[in-house]
Order: sequence, then structure tokens, then C-alpha cells
Amino acid sequence: MSSEIIQGYFIDGYRLLMEHAQLSVDNLSSVFSLVTVLDILVVLGIVSWLWVKIRHTALARVIPNFVILLLIFVISKMLGLVAVSILSLALMVVLLVAAILIYSSDLQKIVEGAFISQSTVNKVKHLSDADVNEFIRDLSDTVGALAKLQIPSLLVVRVTKPVSRLIEQGTSLHTPFNRDFVIDTFSHRSKLSSGAMIIDRGLIVAAGSTLTVASPKRFPFTLDNPSIRQAATHWEALAIITSKGTDTVSLLHKNNTYAKLATGSLERVLKSILLAK
Repeated sequence: MSSEIIQGYFIDGYRLLMEHAQLSVDNLSSVFSLVTVLDILVVLGIVSWLWVKIRHTALARVIPNFVILLLIFVISKMLGLVAVSILSLALMVVLLVAAILIYSSDLQKIVEGAFISQSTVNKVKHLSDADVNEFIRDLSDTVGALAKLQIPSLLVVRVTKPVSRLIEQGTSLHTPFNRDFVIDTFSHRSKLSSGAMIIDRGLIVAAGSTLTVASPKRFPFTLDNPSIRQAATHWEALAIITSKGTDTVSLLHKNNTYAKLATGSLERVLKSILLAK
């Protein structure tokens, strides 16, 4: 078979595809009008926003299927495949309805968490240097008491970046930092003591937070917990850990780790982190 015959074979096939798919420059311009492009961009923007919100939940498994159907829909529209485009659109609708019905609790938590966390952050006041020093003394005293009592606890303190994302995975609160409240919370097994207590500028804004993951099977208060490390590195928060069986304290901030820190050195280290921001 000569090269001319092979070339002619592919040219004829291409022409046949153009005739059946109606794919031409004019057709592309009609399919991808300005309104269509804006429509696609809006959908992609919504999908991206949803992915950020649900990537740590069971809902995350729905997004890849939705994206595949969306691509099939766009390509079928471009090629003029009416039946395929209608089918893919119908499947996207079915997938969305099924996701809403199956994961309604997760969706409710995402929506409520977005409003609650933002309103909680808006209520947090700015602290003066004197207030920060007083807070550090109270925090050091509280953590020292937890360590001496050998009560497992996890306190995550905002240093620079907002902690609204970490609030979403816990129970939102709005109460001034109080030594007795913190000790009482971690002394009893409950939903509030099963995760981190989030502190933002002298206020306890959440408790029982699993930080960057949703509903994990285990959430240990240890330095090697990936969620705690992510909170300390990505959100630049200060993670303070006390454990059962030891009266020392472990701290994690950015890439700095303070393991088995004596309570006598705690206030000095806290000042070096919280006053250096």
C-alpha cells in the first residue's frame, strides 16, 4: 500500500467525521459562543469551590464522576452528538440529586460551617501587647496544669493565618479562654474533647475539631498526626499537646517541633512564637 493511498484513506476519514460531526470553524464558533464560554467557566468555578469545601469528606468521590460527565457533555456538544449530550446532562442531574440525598448531612455541615466559622472569626477582637502577654500566661498555666494532671489534650492556637477552615471540622464556640473550662473539657470524654480546641486571639472558637480531616476513625493527640502537622505547617498554627503518662508538653509550629518540653520552659517558648509574629 503506497503512501498516497494511506494519506487518502485518512483524508477521507477526516472528511467523513466532519460531515457527521458537523465540526468546522463556523460550527465551533457557534458552539463556543461567549455565553457558552462564560457558562462553562461558571460551572468550573462552582466545581472548584465545592472541591475545596468537600475534598476531606465522603462527597469528594462524587466530583471526579461529575467532571467526567461534564467533559463528555462539552465534547459531545462540540461534535454535535445530540443524544450523548442529552444523556450526559441527564446523568449529571441524577448524580447531583443522588449526592444531595445521600450526603445531605455533609452538605448541611459545609453550609452551616461556612457561615458559623465566618461569623465567629468576625467576632474575634484584636489583642493589645498587654492582652497577648496575659493570654500567654493563662495559656502556659492551663497547659502546665493539664500536663501535671497527665490529661490528654490538644490546643491549636492561631498565630498568623485565619483558622476558619479548622473551625469547620469541630463545634463552633465563642467563649473567652478560661483555665477551668479547658481542663474540665478535656477531663471528660465527650465530643468536645475528642478533637482539638481552637483558640483565636484569646477566644475559644471551636472544640472537638479534627482540623483538616472529616470524621476520621482515629484522631490521636500526637506529633505524627498528619492533620495536626498540616495545621501547624500550612495554617501556621501553634499545636500544643499534653499526653497521658507524662508531665511534659509537645509543641508544633510550622516546621519547628518541641518534644517533651518541661512546663517550666513553656511560657518562654510560647512568647518566642506568639510575640514574634
